[in-house]
Amino acid sequence: MQKFEYSDKSFRFMIIGTLIMIAAAAFTGIVFRVITQTMQNVEQEETVTFDKHYAFVTDDSESDLWKEVFDAADEQAKEYNAYLEDLSVGLGRDYSAEELLRIAVNSKMDGIIYSGPAGKRVTELIDKAVDEGIGVVVLQNDVETSKRQCYVGLNYYELGQMYALQIDRLIDPENMGEMTIDVLVDGDMAEGASNLIVMAIEDHIRERLGDNEEEEYDLPEMVVTRIDAEDIFSAEESIRNIFLEKDSLPDIMLCVNGVYTRCACQAVVDYNLVGQIQIIGYFANDTILDAVDKQVISSTVSVDTNEMGRSSIQALYEYNSMGYTNSYLPVATEIVDQKKAHQMIEAKNDRTGEE
Repeated sequence: MQKFEYSDKSFRFMIIGTLIMIAAAAFTGIVFRVITQTMQNVEQEETVTFDKHYAFVTDDSESDLWKEVFDAADEQAKEYNAYLEDLSVGLGRDYSAEELLRIAVNSKMDGIIYSGPAGKRVTELIDKAVDEGIGVVVLQNDVETSKRQCYVGLNYYELGQMYALQIDRLIDPENMGEMTIDVLVDGDMAEGASNLIVMAIEDHIRERLGDNEEEEYDLPEMVVTRIDAEDIFSAEESIRNIFLEKDSLPDIMLCVNGVYTRCACQAVVDYNLVGQIQIIGYFANDTILDAVDKQVISSTVSVDTNEMGRSSIQALYEYNSMGYTNSYLPVATEIVDQKKAHQMIEAKNDRTGEE
């Protein structure tokens, strides 16, 4: 009797276990069917083949200026069926511009767009790339001693003339000899380039006074300050050190760099020197435009980033297609004063629907 009851329990357990296994199998089948149907409904990603592979190398790819340049260059590259890769993205750690340039050269790219330091090693890497048939376009700070195919950027003498036009509004000829103008430049800018900026400013002042005044005036003291900065934090510290030297503060500060413009702007606010130090900036992003509109910054030089980006790709395309290209392509610039800055802000707000 006990044996019969034990067998009956075992039989019930077997029935229940079988039903559970059937239910699990049915559920698994339903799930598999749903997943299969879902995958079948997903469109297969098309494989895109590009004719050329270009590298974009800069020492500060996070800056607004280089983001705008890259976006414009990327759009132009697509029109030529070329792929433009920002080498600073997705590498797992921060690399210097020189290290990224080495990666680009060793990767046998079809072309390289470079903006960064212009030291001996960089020159050697650019020369190696050119010797291996890789086109190299340099932006903003020219590597004059290299074999690069093209320089896309500003004529420094013309840039100095643009700064001089803005200085006109800020100096008093009778007290001009007592004024100091500090020009903040990249630590890796060639000495000849910074000298051209200073020369252009002085030439402009001499010409203006010669045309309008018989009496001779002393020129303002021109000081070139090199900002040796690896990133925005060290640049900010270097510029703040200028403001801490209370006895040697300049009357006018020219910033030949968008990052330096923002740092100088923040410094005059923090040290309550708005209006005492006149800042003439470089580039025109939202932060700089707002500062010009509020007259924290007197004015700024806006560079056409769209033209810079597209011209760099066009130069590489010409080199790849014909074996040569223009050695220098100028980029348009514009003076943005308070009135112009206000107009640009309003125009952007109208496009975005902001108040």
